[in-house]
Amino acid sequence: MNRTGERNSLRGERAVEKFTKSVGILAAAAAFVGIGSTAKAEDLLYDWRAVNAATTPVAGFVPAPFVTAGTGATAVPVLTQTQATFPGKVALKGVGTPLTPADIALLFNNPNFTVNYAFLDYEGVGGQAQATGVANLIHAQPKGVGTFVGNFRMFPGSGDTSGPGVGPSVSDYLGSGMNMANEDLYPGSPNYKNPGQIPGGTSTAPNIRSALFVLPIERASFVTANLPAGHKHIPYVNRFNNSGNNALDSDGNPGNGYQFNNPTGTQLLSRGDFSALVAHYRLRGVDGVHLLDGGVVGYTQQQFEQDAQAGFKLPQIDAIFAGPGARVATLDTLSRVDGSIKDNEQTGVVYSGVYSLSQGPVVNGSPAGKLALLVSNLDEIAHNLDIPQKIGGKNVVGAINILAGQHKLLEFTGAGTQWALSNQSLVFTDADRSGVGVPEPVAMGGAAIFAVSMLFRRRRSR
Repeated sequence: MNRTGERNSLRGERAVEKFTKSVGILAAAAAFVGIGSTAKAEDLLYDWRAVNAATTPVAGFVPAPFVTAGTGATAVPVLTQTQATFPGKVALKGVGTPLTPADIALLFNNPNFTVNYAFLDYEGVGGQAQATGVANLIHAQPKGVGTFVGNFRMFPGSGDTSGPGVGPSVSDYLGSGMNMANEDLYPGSPNYKNPGQIPGGTSTAPNIRSALFVLPIERASFVTANLPAGHKHIPYVNRFNNSGNNALDSDGNPGNGYQFNNPTGTQLLSRGDFSALVAHYRLRGVDGVHLLDGGVVGYTQQQFEQDAQAGFKLPQIDAIFAGPGARVATLDTLSRVDGSIKDNEQTGVVYSGVYSLSQGPVVNGSPAGKLALLVSNLDEIAHNLDIPQKIGGKNVVGAINILAGQHKLLEFTGAGTQWALSNQSLVFTDADRSGVGVPEPVAMGGAAIFAVSMLFRRRRSR
């Protein structure tokens, strides 16, 4: 994504600019100028459980085999098949003991396929150093020069205020050897501020579900703003994952793992909320998503993939991304709600969008422009949102009323200096926010034994 374009700044930009001035890292200087920058029509959908065609229930998700040291040859048949089915999206997952030089030569300089994405999962003490070493070896291969390599939770997060502490910085990311950001967008994770309704929680969100919804969107926004040109942005995504978070372990019983029993039956993100969450991620600059586990009792892998795909491929936004001149509309983490500028976290209201001045009906020989905005309200009360900032040089006129728990899609066409509303509809209307949240796998769906063992290893590492 080109990082040049008009500025649209609020809290996030100021935070990153402060960081830039203090440490002099120019890569962060373009903070939040993704507004107005060209957005590619990427469609990169991965799933931690999907290791071959047999373990990928929803068409469009790209299988990616697990590879540990000395097992490179076992991945060759899957990668060869993926090259034929998903050219340009071939991927693998590096787990366990880091890949050897022999593995890397076999996998990243193979005449039968090109590995485009390497999702590494080297954690703990020395884990990132191992990932850096593997990335350097991959990029030293003739066919590995263009491979996008990322390691779990390595991302340029300077300025990110979604967590209780400081995450990786821009300088950490630039020094890691990675060229793909793989942040953790895990509602309920201890890497985010806990809802204020939970003992010890520090989030200002009006309820639990709004904290689960808005904070990951904020993190994705900071990553997009900080990401160097030419790098990829594919976060790990869950509907819920409270692994390691005692504050959201309702019964405190280590024997049944971490469970959020959702006592009011209204504070777990619904399937529709999760689809909306993924749509917001795309509208805030992610190139794709890598699913981990749905995190809700009874929620199947197929449902998880379906819901993620429904959000990422929402037709009205997908059509604009697929056309010429598509641009992200906002990365702001503040908005004007009920007449006052407030943090999205504080209100539970967030809007994201995509526009193009090269699309839309032709007026006087030129395209009028198209804009799609997704507005979500996870609060318990209705709010009015208005947008004082220009989007693509045009104003969005009037207030947008959004009821509690709603996701509303607004479509506009350009009309001189304004965006004229052409259609609005409610989307992702599933409002069932009941259920029990768990980080452990709840439906393995026929995954291979090795994949299962890796999945459980990953759970324990969280």
